[in-house]
Amino acid sequence: MKRVSTWLIIIGIIICLIPFGGRLYMSYQQDKMYQQYIAALEIENSALNETFEDTVTSGSSVIIPSSVESKPVSPRKIENVIGRISIPSISSDQLLLEGSSSKQLKYGAGHVTGTALPGDVGNCSIAGHRNYTFGSYFNRLDEVQVNDLITIQYNNATFTYIVTESFIVEPDDVSILASTPNLSTLTLITCHPKGSNEQRLIIKGILQ
Repeated sequence: MKRVSTWLIIIGIIICLIPFGGRLYMSYQQDKMYQQYIAALEIENSALNETFEDTVTSGSSVIIPSSVESKPVSPRKIENVIGRISIPSISSDQLLLEGSSSKQLKYGAGHVTGTALPGDVGNCSIAGHRNYTFGSYFNRLDEVQVNDLITIQYNNATFTYIVTESFIVEPDDVSILASTPNLSTLTLITCHPKGSNEQRLIIKGILQ
């Protein structure tokens, strides 16, 4: 009987540690993927710099098209990683990936393909999980307040958005993805309430 009780205690401890271990593993995976992404950016920037220096040294004129200057690393190179998103007020700092399917949201927040890119004019929409299956991610998004700051690192630049409002919508309400002509806005999307798929919590912001 005593042996059975001991095993029950051990099993209970293991069950309690599973969520913690899962979050540690996801944090490790995020850091690893982000470092690979940064390394790829540095390699690409180094190649551009060498091309520029070689051209200048040879005495030739050089014109670098804007499409080359701002070209990001192909998301597919590093598991769709395109940057990082941070919300200091809720201690949230995670990878930003291209796409919002379960494949991307397993590792971080996902940029909704087809919406504006970070820093661009339009509505940059980003989705994220809000449960303990894939780490913390947007778990505390309901604590975000108006005037809180959200920063996005993308394509060698940092963009800061200020929160303007938060509200709840139904899952089929796609109006939140509508473009915002002449404005650079941000929309964060997650499930509501936490652990449920019943509604969506929306955070809106505008580029500073």
